[in-house]
Amino acid sequence: MVILGSFSAFVWVLGDAIKSADSLKPDRWVPFAGAAVLHFFMLFFLMVLWDWVLSSVRDPLKDPVLPSWSSLHTAYSRSWLTRYIPGRIWSFAGRIILVNRLGVPADQAARSVILEVVFAYGTLTIISGAVLSGIYIHPGVAVITFSVGMVFFATSLLTTGRLSRGVPSQTTQVHVSRRVFHRVVRSFSGGSYLSRTLTMKGIVFYGLYSCMQLASIVLIAASFTELDTSKIVVIAGAWGLSLSVGWLSIFTPVGLGARDGLAFLLFSQVIDLPAASSIVVASRLVMVMTDLAFVITVEANAIRQMRYRRIGYSLKARFATVNDPKSS
Repeated sequence: MVILGSFSAFVWVLGDAIKSADSLKPDRWVPFAGAAVLHFFMLFFLMVLWDWVLSSVRDPLKDPVLPSWSSLHTAYSRSWLTRYIPGRIWSFAGRIILVNRLGVPADQAARSVILEVVFAYGTLTIISGAVLSGIYIHPGVAVITFSVGMVFFATSLLTTGRLSRGVPSQTTQVHVSRRVFHRVVRSFSGGSYLSRTLTMKGIVFYGLYSCMQLASIVLIAASFTELDTSKIVVIAGAWGLSLSVGWLSIFTPVGLGARDGLAFLLFSQVIDLPAASSIVVASRLVMVMTDLAFVITVEANAIRQMRYRRIGYSLKARFATVNDPKSS
């Protein structure tokens, strides 16, 4: 029922967008192309960020050497399109399984995925909320919302890390519920890796990624309608909140329906309905096209790397044969 309802919501938005024959044709192609290029770049940026998180959370004693970056990126891209399968578990489980086959412990792979989600959607929600509070309440409130939100977010992550390091033993006189709580926190956080440096860098890097997300929807919106400062701010903030709500809709593929319906509702507060629906549908098309282009590019690079390795192994074998005294 959840999937059917979400799909119906998207069909509703799509139907409103195609009432006129040219409604999905951008008025300006330059910002639309810019949005597609930016979204394509964002996918690589997000992949590199995950690679960094994985290297940061690894335990040198259990996993002294990480697999090559090309193999990790291939595992990432091959699990990326599983987001289109209903149920978000497929995307997470697929990446964890593929990375585990490369020799990375499954718990470390799982923690990197969890941290990626926490950083990405935590910063996105805070930035979006601050942006909307600035336009609907006061710019000063936006600064306060952003500052307090980021401080609270960073403090929560660091506190979680401290809690995970101090799991009470069975022999200490600690309430059972507290001991269970510590162990649950540790199972998600993985111990001591939530350092201050990792937390601050994660907030900055994923905050930059969140700003790219908001910029991409503004470019798409500029392709269909005229925008002023207030409209740009509302569309950017509304899009960030819609992405977060769409992610929480775990039963639908890539937030289908939940994200689109909320974005359409919020966009329609500042622009006309046909333009709002066109922007929502166009954002879906851009996402699908860039997702496919991203996976194809990473796979093509993996094939090229494999060919180079085979050529290298072949040349090495030939030189070894020539230099072998027994072969003469």
